[in-house]
Formats: sequence, structure tokens, C-alpha cells
Amino acid sequence: MNRKVDLVSIVIPTLNEAGNILEAVTVVHEELTHPHEIIVVDGNSTDGTQEIVKSTNFCKLIIEPRRGYGRALKTGMDNAKGNVIIMVDGDGTYEVKHIGRMLDKMIQENADMVLASRMYDPNKAMGFFNFVGNKIITFCFDFLYSQYLSDTQSGFRAISHEAINNVRLVEGDMAFATEMLIKFTKKNYKMVEIQSTYKIRRYGKPKLQKFKSTIEIFTTMVKGLVNK
Repeated sequence: MNRKVDLVSIVIPTLNEAGNILEAVTVVHEELTHPHEIIVVDGNSTDGTQEIVKSTNFCKLIIEPRRGYGRALKTGMDNAKGNVIIMVDGDGTYEVKHIGRMLDKMIQENADMVLASRMYDPNKAMGFFNFVGNKIITFCFDFLYSQYLSDTQSGFRAISHEAINNVRLVEGDMAFATEMLIKFTKKNYKMVEIQSTYKIRRYGKPKLQKFKSTIEIFTTMVKGLVNK
């Protein structure tokens, strides 16, 4: 059965992204030609992010008081109505104009997930240490789970709502993205990539806690092997 895109739900987790969120949601809304809804899940921002989202007439705002990247995404996905879910950060670093390419790839390949890989970005905006760390994590994931992905840590993905509803995701923070790949692999869901680009954050501070997140990601990979 060929994949169809009836309604796209864009889920964007935010925490103090007042300088970035308006441009991010506006570009998505104006560029995406498919019927869509934009769901912003905010972790109690104090910088005016919520007010900016409320000022638009095309976003749904959900307050998620529990901190954590994974918790915010799960909350948004639980409230999504689309048969395809796009997860993307609200910090302006991902090239959201590529959503159309992701959906085309999903249809062409009849895929359950499409990841936007930043590994081919000619500007290398990710930064050297993040790039190398990502490469190591991705190599380990591919080796352990017999996959051929180039950017397992990409937070920009198109996902079948039916597929995501068929896996149980428990990680509450950054390891959520890796857990999703593990669970999709075990279900033999088809995962493919498109080449995308990455941009330097213009406003605000990154939320990533590198050491803590790395430990959680590798722990999640090990648990995935143990828990058949």
C-alpha cells in the first residue's frame, strides 16, 4: 500500500526560544503545501515564547510543565491529528523548508520515517565536536542495529503516525530520538534519509547537555540490545 499524506502535524518543542520561534513556524506555515497543523509544546518559557506563539493564528500551543525533550515531543504527538508527524526543533537551526522534500521521500520510498541528515552540510554549521560526537554515536547505532543511517541524532524527522503509535517510547529527554530508532528497527519499519543543511543558532542558548545526553543515549542503545 502506497504512503499517503492526508494531514501533516508539525510538533515543535520549545523552551525560551522567543528569538527563533516566530520565523520557524512562519516558514513552515507558508512553505508547506500539504494540509497541516502546527503544535508548539512549550516547557514553561519565561522569555515571551508562549505569547509569540499565541499571537499567530495558525499554531496550537500546549504547555508541558515536565521538562525534557522527549516528554515534550510525546505530548505533541499524543495531540497530533495528522497521519504524518514532523518533529523539528524551534531554535531555527534546521532547514524547515525541506519538509516538502521529506514528505516526497516518504511517499516515493513508502517509508515509515524520513530523517534529515546534516552530515552533508557544506557549511559544517554543527561544529566540530558535535559533528564528531554524532558520527561516533551513529556508527555505534548502525553497527549494533544493522542500519545504514548517517545522522541518528537528527531532530528533524517525518514519521508515520500509525508507526509511532505502534511503539512504546519511555525516554523523557534527548535519548528519546535514539529510542525511537531502536523501536522502529525492531518493528522492521523502513527508515530513510534526505540530505539537508544546518544553521547556526542566532538567538538564545542551546539546551543540550552533551555529557549527560551522551551517557543516556549509549545507555539506551545497550538497553535496546538487552530488551528483546
